[in-house]
Amino acid sequence: MMLRPGSSTGGADPAKTGAFQINRDGASARGAHRPIPKRTRSKTRPRRARDAGRQCGMVKVFQPNADRIAKLGFASVAHVPVIFDSRQRYCREYNRYLRERAELDWRPAAGFHDRPRPRTLKTIADHLTNWIRWCESKDVAWQKATYDHVLVYQDEQHSGIWSASGERLAASTSNGRADNATHFLTWAADRGLRGEFKVNLTVQQKRIGGRMRTVTVRPGRLKEPLGESQIDTFRLPQPVEVRDWLAAVRRCRGYAKYLVCRFILETGVRLGEAEAFPVADWPSVEKIEEAAFRRDVFVPANLTRGTKGGRPRTIRVPIELAREIRVWIDGPRNKYVFALYKRDGKRTDNLFVSDAPGFIGIPILRHTIGDCFAKVTPRPKVWSPHKGRHAFACFFILYALEAEARAHKSTPAGMGVNWVHNRGSEWLKMLQRQFGHVDEVTTQIYLKWLATALNLAETANGWHRFLAGDEER
Repeated sequence: MMLRPGSSTGGADPAKTGAFQINRDGASARGAHRPIPKRTRSKTRPRRARDAGRQCGMVKVFQPNADRIAKLGFASVAHVPVIFDSRQRYCREYNRYLRERAELDWRPAAGFHDRPRPRTLKTIADHLTNWIRWCESKDVAWQKATYDHVLVYQDEQHSGIWSASGERLAASTSNGRADNATHFLTWAADRGLRGEFKVNLTVQQKRIGGRMRTVTVRPGRLKEPLGESQIDTFRLPQPVEVRDWLAAVRRCRGYAKYLVCRFILETGVRLGEAEAFPVADWPSVEKIEEAAFRRDVFVPANLTRGTKGGRPRTIRVPIELAREIRVWIDGPRNKYVFALYKRDGKRTDNLFVSDAPGFIGIPILRHTIGDCFAKVTPRPKVWSPHKGRHAFACFFILYALEAEARAHKSTPAGMGVNWVHNRGSEWLKMLQRQFGHVDEVTTQIYLKWLATALNLAETANGWHRFLAGDEER
């Protein structure tokens, strides 16, 4: 059978899997895989957990060279990871499933209408490798596995039986892995690769990103916290802490990394969106000055790469930040990317490139940005790019409320709890497009933080103190 570029088969086609990608020494990538050493057993770990951990180093996920696969004519699946079992055999059906998920040839439910991002596919592959390990340890063939097996797999994770550390895994982790096992087995039955896989899914309405969506739910999922624990642990740094940290990033890691960190903090973009932002999408000098002439405080910019679900959106960039990055683009950045081309013969259209000696012109990747948040001191106590996204939302709304209250010759606290809640909700709706989505749990987290930041919690707590008899009458 002739295989044309873009066709999909269930076979272990080397072009589509990267399994026979040639290394510099001429050996195939499959042969180049060296066995992962067994995890060191802890004497204090329960025996059943040690047995689970012993299985954890055998099934492998291989990430092929995407550029090489694309050049062979299979660009649509070049980013798809590949799974090998504990005997180093190519997992034909599992890998076919990953390809069909990547190309939307099969979807778990009607709500899955966006192409999975590479990181999502990697997560699915990791979950399936864990499921494969479990099946191997129980001598369960996926062709014969039932939904009861999936529930046992889920519960053993949550109880710590199937856990490398012997500790209980979170309900969300156990559910996610069991969900992906269920999806694979359902797909296999749909494709006639096994007998019927019986699971009675229910349809529910759930608010996601501010809109009601129809979702399918499998029976027996573990109950997950509703987010109140997230609210209790949600603490934002003081603005002065963020300012001092940014100064430290500029001093210790360089101006380029300082700019990408500011981009996250002043626009609320995701880490992957900042990493992948193309220089061509940054506002031009003319657009920036046109916005300034209209006395706008923001200038629009298009997010086209790295977005969740692959959906482009428009964000608003503060004019001063837009100007500063534009000057850097037209000056130092041009020198950096030219130096990269002279040195390595490579070009990049990523906006943020390194200015560090030895790495001049190389795109700044997500782990480098994450290190700035995690390792540069002084920094806020609990700090990450995602926390920076939260900080943007909360401080943006806080300053907006202060401006509105000043128009009434008052303060947000003086306007009262209900006013803050109502106006805060409206500003959050406006931020939905900037963020891509803001779900109900996150909305409540932000609103509770606003109440605390404005000392409204103390006002509300007065009623409870009065009822408890702790306040003078």
